[in-house]
Amino acid sequence: MPCLFVSMREADEEEKKATAYRPFSPRRPERPEEQRWPSPTPMPMVPAEDTNRILKQILDRLDNIEKRLDRIEKLLTERQPVP
Repeated sequence: MPCLFVSMREADEEEKKATAYRPFSPRRPERPEEQRWPSPTPMPMVPAEDTNRILKQILDRLDNIEKRLDRIEKLLTERQPVP
C-alpha cells in the first residue's frame, strides 16, 4: 500500500510542475490598423477674416452668458432665506 501513495504523490507533484511552468499561450497578433491612430482630418481652409468673425461671435455669446449668470446670482442673493 505505501507504494501506491508514493506514486500518487509523485503524480500529483508532476502535474503541479507541469501546470506551474506551462508556457504562455501566444497572443493573437493585432492587425496593423488596430495599432495605429486614425489619421487626422485636415482643417478646411478658412480665410482669416472668417476666423476672426467666428471668434468675435463666440466672445459675444460668452459675454451674454456671463451677464445672465450675474443677473441670476443677484436675484438669488436678494432672496430671503427660507427658515
